[in-house]
Amino acid sequence: MIFHDLIDQLRSSTAAAVKELFDTAIAHQSHPQDLLLVDQHGFHNEMLAKYVPPPGQPRLSPYMIGPDLIGFAEDTFFKFTHWYRTSHQEDKGEFEAKVASDPAVQEQEALLLQLELSIYLRFWESDLILKRLRQLSALCVGQPYNWLIKIPRKGGRHRVIREKIRDRVKDVCPAFYALVDANYKSQIRNAIAHSQYAIVGRHIALLNHSDDPQDFAPLRGMSFDEWYSMFHTTLLFHNELVAAFARCREEYRQRTLANENRIQIRIVLPDGQQEFRDLAVKPNSNWWVYHENLAKSST
Repeated sequence: MIFHDLIDQLRSSTAAAVKELFDTAIAHQSHPQDLLLVDQHGFHNEMLAKYVPPPGQPRLSPYMIGPDLIGFAEDTFFKFTHWYRTSHQEDKGEFEAKVASDPAVQEQEALLLQLELSIYLRFWESDLILKRLRQLSALCVGQPYNWLIKIPRKGGRHRVIREKIRDRVKDVCPAFYALVDANYKSQIRNAIAHSQYAIVGRHIALLNHSDDPQDFAPLRGMSFDEWYSMFHTTLLFHNELVAAFARCREEYRQRTLANENRIQIRIVLPDGQQEFRDLAVKPNSNWWVYHENLAKSST
């Protein structure tokens, strides 16, 4: 359940942490359009890189711009979370009063909480979200946009979140570091993914608890109130990311259109050499394409 008062309580600190991340990325990016590449998802297409065109045909660049399938997957996820947050809103005190007096509402709360666990898992598993956060963290410390990075398909996501997103910006984005450190728990993510949790009363028992520090699983469980704080922060985190990218996108749009619908981006090749190409905004859309492809994309 989405509680208005809890959203109001957590919104300011979450928004400030995400703003700190974006402000730092803008200030430290080594090329002025690297943040545009994060938003527009510049990526390296391995199949295209290996493709050998017929004789006389030019080789196509494997450096592409666009959502790719991971972008459509994130859009699918966002639509689901948007439905949940717009259809399950209530005042926390009023809802808890119903829970205390009505067994049917108690059952509803436990069922809805399982939807929320799924949303939490999907947020921290989303390829595009993690890829964008990793790119933003790199920009914050002055590293160039990396066209080649991929999020591991099997395992390794915890290390990406911990080392490439959270720890990398500890010194330059302390508020964002604190947000991720408090909100992302690999034990909880793994418990949800492997169905290693049980709802007992108004408590979530975690079956994957371990006393071994190397397992990163110290929690035996959490109360519903603890969960609601984490879940609402996750929703706000997602919302603030979407809003921050929308603001940056509009700034880049105005900058592009003011330059006759051209804006330069940089491609850093694996050997360190750099290529520079121009992008253009597609008509009536929020997507950029290579300028030389603009006529093709608008037909």
